[in-house]
Amino acid sequence: MSKLNTFTVRLFGSILVVVPTIVAVVLGDPWWTAFFAVVVFIGARELNALFCAAGHQSSVRVTVLTALAVFAGVRFPEWPLLLPVLSLVMMGSFALHLRHADRRVGDWALSFAGGLYLGWTAGHLAELRVLDGGLWWLGLAIGATWATDSGAYLVGRSLGRHKLAPRISPGKTWEGYIGGLILGAAAGAAIGAASSIGLFVGAFAGAMIGALSVFGDLIESMIKRQANAKDSGHLIPGHGGVLDRIDSLLWSGVIIFYIALYVR
Repeated sequence: MSKLNTFTVRLFGSILVVVPTIVAVVLGDPWWTAFFAVVVFIGARELNALFCAAGHQSSVRVTVLTALAVFAGVRFPEWPLLLPVLSLVMMGSFALHLRHADRRVGDWALSFAGGLYLGWTAGHLAELRVLDGGLWWLGLAIGATWATDSGAYLVGRSLGRHKLAPRISPGKTWEGYIGGLILGAAAGAAIGAASSIGLFVGAFAGAMIGALSVFGDLIESMIKRQANAKDSGHLIPGHGGVLDRIDSLLWSGVIIFYIALYVR
C-alpha cells in the first residue's frame, strides 16, 4: 500500500473515532454513557480475543458481563443494587466457566480480572462527564491524552535514543516520554486556562496524565506481545482496535476523576 493510500485510510479511521466521540461528549448523558458502554462491550471482546491468542481458555461471556457490570457500578454509584448484581455476575460467571471440565480456574480469573480492569477504568471516564463542569474535565482528559500521545510520538521519533521499556514496547523512549509529559502539561494548562478549572490545576492534571497514562499503553502492549498481535483488533481502519485507541485514555479518566473530586 502506498503512503498516500495509508494516509487516507488512517485519516478515515481517525474521522470514524473523533466525530462520534466529540458528538457524544458534547451531548452529554445519557448519550456519553451509552456510547462508552458500547466501547466497553467491544473492548472486552478484543481483550478476551488477545487472552485466547496468548494461549488461555478465557471466556468472552465472563469478560464482557464483568466489564459491563463493573462499568455500570462505577457509573451509577447511587444505585445500591448494582453491587449485589456484580456479586451475582461474579458467581454466575464462575459457574458458567467451570461447566466445561477442561477449563481452569486461572482462565476464569483472567477473564474476570480483564473485565474488572476495563469496566472500572471506563466507568470513571463515563462518570467524569456528569460532574459539575464535567464537559471541561472530560475535555481535559481527552485533550491532554491526545497531546501526550502526539508529543511522545513526535519527540520519540526525532530524538528518541534511550528505550523506555524495550521488552514490552521497543518503540517507546525516555525522550518521547518526557516530550509527551511536557506537551500533556501544556495542553492541560491551555484547557484549564480556558475554563473554570484554572491554569495551574489544568497544568498539574495534564502533567499527571503525561506521567502516568503511558502505563495504560504499556499494559496493552504487554498483553499484545504475549498474544503475538500487532493490534487489539481491526475495527478502525489504519488504527487497529478499540483498545488501541483508549488504552491510555482509560488511565487518564481515573486520574482526572479523582483530581476533579479533590478540587471540588
